[in-house]
Amino acid sequence: MLREKIDEMVGKLPTRYQNSGKQFIKFGVTGVIGAVVDFSTYNFLTRGIGFVASYMVFGQQIIVANNISVLLAIISNFLFNKYWTFRDSSKQVAKQWVGYFTLNFFTWVFNQLLVSMFTFQVPIVQELFGDQKDNAAKVLAIGIILFLNFAGSKFLIFKKPTRVLREVKA
Repeated sequence: MLREKIDEMVGKLPTRYQNSGKQFIKFGVTGVIGAVVDFSTYNFLTRGIGFVASYMVFGQQIIVANNISVLLAIISNFLFNKYWTFRDSSKQVAKQWVGYFTLNFFTWVFNQLLVSMFTFQVPIVQELFGDQKDNAAKVLAIGIILFLNFAGSKFLIFKKPTRVLREVKA
């Protein structure tokens, strides 16, 4: 049923965008799995065992548990994106991991800064979400970073090699 709905939605796109549409949906599912890894690790660390350490970077209070949980989500997402979303069968796993981690290092830093900003410096987040302001901040950061990660993964990390057309001699 879900697959049929997805195929129906993607089928409304122009033909040349249908493959990217399916990949984006798979990327979203992978992202949900990554978010489960991220949020469950984060909440286990902060609420389960009370690990609330933080440090300062450029005047921003950075939450250590968020560093750990996002890193585990990045690893999970790499594996799902390589083998399921983009169905990449190349044997260049180490090269792709370095590229993926490099891309995600920048979005990881961006994530840390956004979570910090939303958690500690945006009063409306604090007012609306109270004790859950950090989780709300993580949702906001993920939503902002989603599109950067998809574009980087599709066009840089798991980019299909371009086919070279051979000239046919008459």
